[in-house]
Amino acid sequence: MLRMKRRAIVTSVSAIALLASFLVPVAYADVSGDWNFAVEIAGVGSGNASVTMQEAADGSITGTYSGQLGNTDFTGNSEGDNFEFVLTSQMGSVTYSGEQLPDGTLAGKLNLGGMGEGTFTATRKE
Repeated sequence: MLRMKRRAIVTSVSAIALLASFLVPVAYADVSGDWNFAVEIAGVGSGNASVTMQEAADGSITGTYSGQLGNTDFTGNSEGDNFEFVLTSQMGSVTYSGEQLPDGTLAGKLNLGGMGEGTFTATRKE
């Protein structure tokens, strides 16, 4: 009888611990802030941009871009460590898709509306 009670207690404690692990909120990266983007476009060259992003609790992103494509506002979204935003420039729509890395920097790819592709890295402005 005592053995059965112990087993029931151990099983209950294990089940509660497992359930609690699913209820703990997961921390996600927040891309909010001022960023220095270094962009490399295959066959074209490289450039830099200044990007400011604000991420809301629902994962939506608003921001401003200032660089070789002009000065413009943009919108996007994030999920976990991944994010994407689209801006409209004189070249058309440009999509940036990337992730926040464990060291806090950003890295990813950009699509120049079918006219080319590139990569980027970004660091927070100090």
